[in-house]
Amino acid sequence: MARFHVYRLKQGKTLVVDLQADLFDALRTRIVAPLIPASEFGHAMSRLNPPVTIGGEAHVIATHLMAAVSVSEIGDVVTDLSNHRNAIVAATDFAFQGF
Repeated sequence: MARFHVYRLKQGKTLVVDLQADLFDALRTRIVAPLIPASEFGHAMSRLNPPVTIGGEAHVIATHLMAAVSVSEIGDVVTDLSNHRNAIVAATDFAFQGF
């Protein structure tokens, strides 16, 4: 598993981005945030919910919905969002610290 990579959960069509530091790869869980199609999200706070495009479709990273998920529930890699690293880290910082 790799930080900032997007995976499809094995059950359903949910996409999640891996937020957890690679240092903790030995754990059996990963901290992830779901990606929600922008058309279904409503009003997004860009600092908390960075916009990204996956497969030509606009999505929002729902950082406020992050959770730990068992590695066994995580399916195939969809894409790499490492180029959005700064926005994703800023969103998690904002979620925990408010700035």
